[in-house]
Amino acid sequence: MKLSVVIPAHNEEGCIQGTLDALANELDREKIDHEILVINDNSRDGTEDILKRMSGANPRIRYINNRPPNGFGFAVRCGL
Repeated sequence: MKLSVVIPAHNEEGCIQGTLDALANELDREKIDHEILVINDNSRDGTEDILKRMSGANPRIRYINNRPPNGFGFAVRCGL
């Protein structure tokens, strides 16, 4: 069974890379089959650029751009 981790994000340029790196490293270390899905809720900073780069480098990281910004709950439901 694969674990799917859904992370809503809005203007997280300063922390999204560290968060995803730490999460992916821990799941890999524990040998947990997984995917990480980030719902980018119309960020206006460099969040999408970071997600694009990270998803290109790691096929287990994916992202969806959620437009217009609909908030935390909508972003979580979008990921499910």
